[in-house]
Amino acid sequence: SDHPDRCRHVNAVAIALAAAPATAGAATPDETLLGRPLIRDGFHFQVAFGVGGGPDSAGLFHAMEIGGTFRNGWTLALLHTFIQNKGIIGEDSGPDLFGGWLLVLKVPVLVPELVAKVAAGPGGTHDQTDGIEANWGFAWAYGLDFDIPLFARSGITLSATGLHAVAHGAHHFGAAFGVGYTFF
Repeated sequence: SDHPDRCRHVNAVAIALAAAPATAGAATPDETLLGRPLIRDGFHFQVAFGVGGGPDSAGLFHAMEIGGTFRNGWTLALLHTFIQNKGIIGEDSGPDLFGGWLLVLKVPVLVPELVAKVAAGPGGTHDQTDGIEANWGFAWAYGLDFDIPLFARSGITLSATGLHAVAHGAHHFGAAFGVGYTFF
């Protein structure tokens, strides 16, 4: 059973959310790790690409978010994320693609640039042998984003994500690392 692993994931997310600073919506250069102003409030958009893989997959990682950020710095958004596994990196051994369309909650933790994220929603796998055949199920993700503000409201994001999808009774997992751009 993977019950102990799920408990560790839930505990890690709970600890990260409990460590969220109270004034995360806007931070002055003196309050940030990198010494640059950072404002999280209003429209939120992120796109990131990288690599990801797990026991039965390895390939291109993609994440795209669109939503809104509240004045307290918390973000609620729609996340479309997946790991493409078509022999891009290593052997083509698992599903061609797994991921989902998830509702994501993002909360700044410890320092204004660091954001914990947790997401869940419909997901599954794709068989791309002859077109795209979706195998629907459930997906969830969690991780950390480190934002490097180029401007007060946007900048480069370094992302680490754990991605899970269950479809047709099979559980797929991948750890992914990406680089992207975010409107905070």
